[in-house]
Order: sequence, then C-alpha cells, then structure tokens
Amino acid sequence: MSRLAFKYGTVHALKSDDVNKLKEKFLKHQLPVMAMAPILTHQEDISSYDYLIGKDENIFLTIKRQFSDLWLLIIDDAHLLSERQVDQLLQVAINLDVAVLCFGLRTDFRTSGFCGARRLLEIAPVLLKIPTYCECGREALFSVRKENGKITFSGSQILRGDEVSYEALCARCYYRKLIQYKKLKESGRM
Repeated sequence: MSRLAFKYGTVHALKSDDVNKLKEKFLKHQLPVMAMAPILTHQEDISSYDYLIGKDENIFLTIKRQFSDLWLLIIDDAHLLSERQVDQLLQVAINLDVAVLCFGLRTDFRTSGFCGARRLLEIAPVLLKIPTYCECGREALFSVRKENGKITFSGSQILRGDEVSYEALCARCYYRKLIQYKKLKESGRM
C-alpha cells in the first residue's frame, strides 16, 4: 500500500526544486509521475507542473478518472490545499495505491498554520522536515514577510507580488524582529 507523506520547511527550503528533481528521477526510469500545485498561487507558473489544482476540486476523482496509472503524485505548496483536499490525497494513497508526496510550509509569516499543512500534520503517516537556516546560522523555524523591503507581521495569509518577499528565521531572530515591529507600531513610526 502506498502512503501519504508531508515534507515541510520554511521559505527558501528549496521545496519546489525538490519537486522537480524527484519528478525527473522518476521520468528517467520511465515511471509514471505527476507534479501538481494549487492554481491559487501558480496561475502564471503552469509550465513547472503537469496539472494545477482548482480551489474546490476533488483531487481523488481527478486522479481516479484521468491519471489512474500513476506511481507517484507530487504536490507542491500542499499547505494551500483545503482540509477536504488533503483527505482526498490520503484516499488516493489508500484506494488507488499511488504514493503521494506533499511539499509545503508548516506555518505562515505570523506562525499560524495553513489549513492544508495542519491537516497533513494530523493524518500523514510520514512527516519529513526540510532543514533551513537563519541568517544567524541557527536552524530556521519561521518565515517572515517583507513588503517593500520592510518586515511586517500583518496582512492576509497569502500575498504575492513584486514588492513582497519572505525570509527564513530562527525563533530567536523572529521574535526579536516581532518585538521591534510592535515597538515601531506603538510609537507611530510605522
């Protein structure tokens, strides 16, 4: 029986690179593999994936009807899936005997869990942490958002754009920056 696995890390953990490398390995050996990602953040990025998952799409039915000969299903940005879609991935592994490997973030820039990541942490039998490192050299645990080069701890959970970037930080550096942010906000300098 195939299993559902969740490989998680912070930003800059090279998760998308791992997706592409793994897919290439399977293709090299002519084994049926497919890479998918949520359409939510990959509309302009379609060439990197075989299929983009719709917001309310039933992934189990899509795989069963269109791609039933797979050995491996790779999901990038799995943290952006709904809880229901994560449950459907488990059904793909159990009922269709397809190995499912999900890559994604555990938490957002405010250290809150994404619903897809939370559900994967609850039901995936295999959990793998991808180590990343902070600018100080410690292991990074969190991601912080920068808008126009300035760190922010407010705003919507998902934000993309040319002025938006993210940085991986250890717990110590994250909370130092959070305290600085709060002081600046309280003083009205922000």
